[in-house]
Amino acid sequence: MTTLEDLASRNGTWLGDKRVEGTVPLSTGDLIRVGKTTLLVALVVTERDTRDDGARPALLTGETGSGKEVAARAIHRRSARAAGPSLAINCAALQETLIESELFGHERGAFTGAVSGRLGAFESARNGTLFLDEVGELSPTSQAKLLRALQERVITRLGSSATIPVDVRVVAATHRDLLADVATGRFRSDLYYRLDGATVTVPPLRERVRDIPALVDRTLEEEGSGARLGPGVLPVLMSYRWPGNVRELRHAVERAAALCEGGTITPADLPPVVRGESADRPSALPPSPLREHIDATERGALVAALEAAAWNQSQAARDLGITRRALIYRMERHGLKPRPGDG
Repeated sequence: MTTLEDLASRNGTWLGDKRVEGTVPLSTGDLIRVGKTTLLVALVVTERDTRDDGARPALLTGETGSGKEVAARAIHRRSARAAGPSLAINCAALQETLIESELFGHERGAFTGAVSGRLGAFESARNGTLFLDEVGELSPTSQAKLLRALQERVITRLGSSATIPVDVRVVAATHRDLLADVATGRFRSDLYYRLDGATVTVPPLRERVRDIPALVDRTLEEEGSGARLGPGVLPVLMSYRWPGNVRELRHAVERAAALCEGGTITPADLPPVVRGESADRPSALPPSPLREHIDATERGALVAALEAAAWNQSQAARDLGITRRALIYRMERHGLKPRPGDG
């Protein structure tokens, strides 16, 4: 059992809305508050646990874009399976006819177009972690086949009758209320309780505003342009409620990095809605002869650079002194499309 103990701290330690006195047990999904810091408890399977139960599933719940896949990767990195593969499948993005092949693989000739055999996700993630995003979108038929794989730890490829043992931890995620779906018959109760071995609710970004600086730093690092935040940007980011959660934050920062001049992001580079502007007033700078002149000048410079580079976007971006992503964004804003075969 994992426990929490407060060692006579001045401000106290809080578990949910109760102050910790003595030693208390912890469960996945508990919120610990120490001063101004709030921690989400996510208990991971230890090496001993992995030997005991093979591959105990986990279920991540939370709003769309709240960072469930990031949490799944963290669970994988901190588990005894960290040396194995980590594979993600978006169940909502797969056609019903392709789900079984994606999860369990197929043999040559199993269906029209199957010119060769193919490993499915369960085999590809052997000894590692398989992340099934939006598992609540699976059809009843696919739910039954997933349940069999989890219960018996074997799969059968399409076009084959042979069973194949698999050793993989499944981390599933959904934005749906699966218990409500169980009550209406939309989701199988036996699959729900199989996935519900360890449930973590990922809070929306508006409830963990202190994570924003770290998330922004990580996004800029991955974006790779070298852009940095200028004065006044972080307060704007931290005052917005982010209905699209971490995904919306990442898109906003990537857009700002593409738009900014000189590698420094200003509040003006952020999307209007993040800056607090209404939808019917999408720009702080209303149409004017000066604005029209600036737009026409920018469009002319883009066309000239693209023509000089034979519409090679990478070369044109270098000539203009901006990133390729910034060039593409400006091309889209001015209605400039790459010529066929150009890039």
